[in-house]
Amino acid sequence: MIFFKRISDFILFGNIYVALGAVCLIQSTVIQIGSKDHLIFYSALTFFATLFVYNLQRIFYIHQKDISLNSIRRRWISENQFSIRSLCVTGFIGVAITFFFNDPKIIFYLSPLLILSIAYFLPTIKLRQNAWFKLLTLAIVWTTATALLPIILNNINLFSTKSILHFFVQLSFMVGICIPFDIRDHEIDKVDNINTLPHIFGEQKTRWIAVTIMLIYIFLIALEYQIGMLNIKTGTALLFSAIINGTLVLLSGPKRSEYFYVAGIDGTMILQGTALMLAHSL
Repeated sequence: MIFFKRISDFILFGNIYVALGAVCLIQSTVIQIGSKDHLIFYSALTFFATLFVYNLQRIFYIHQKDISLNSIRRRWISENQFSIRSLCVTGFIGVAITFFFNDPKIIFYLSPLLILSIAYFLPTIKLRQNAWFKLLTLAIVWTTATALLPIILNNINLFSTKSILHFFVQLSFMVGICIPFDIRDHEIDKVDNINTLPHIFGEQKTRWIAVTIMLIYIFLIALEYQIGMLNIKTGTALLFSAIINGTLVLLSGPKRSEYFYVAGIDGTMILQGTALMLAHSL
């Protein structure tokens, strides 16, 4: 049992899980835009890039003096810096290798995302100090990497109805699942002088903002089905995952376990991609 917990904590808190989520969202996009190219090499590159950036961020974590603010996740990060650094190096090496299996112009598209991601957590820049910058930086980086770039790599017109609609589908999904993490980190962000939506609107209103965005997400999925981007199987699978997403967002709160967020809400990315891939294969 202890061994299983150590492995699961390593996968969850070492960001392997969230990197798998990035791959699943790319595959979700591939299905929704009707691409025959599954972008395997780009998916691998994104996996390692996510592993690198997220673990690089955790090297800069500041251990809270107030022990009540040190969550299971933060304690794990503090006690496993060797693992964090090892995963960071693994991510960097993986990016260096998989880059050569992708179109070289990919560096032109990914460089701005890398800069934004690093600017998000570096103490000297403090991009995450602003509530709206914090939320939109995360959502736009993830949406660009998992929705916009797969469209570009498939040489699909960025300004077509399908491309624009899918961009906003993925953006609403990312915004909807990012907000609960602000609710989770309410007290820690307060100590770190980071302004977030719960500080502006309160936890209850912030939760309903997130739920409203998830309802918009469901409405946009219905539009995708309406214009023929999804068949009945993939549409049902995506709607099923969206309902679970919305339920988890509604249940979010500061008293929820770290695993609720890291395994549950982050897991909605894996759920979305897996559900679509299974439905598409039937």
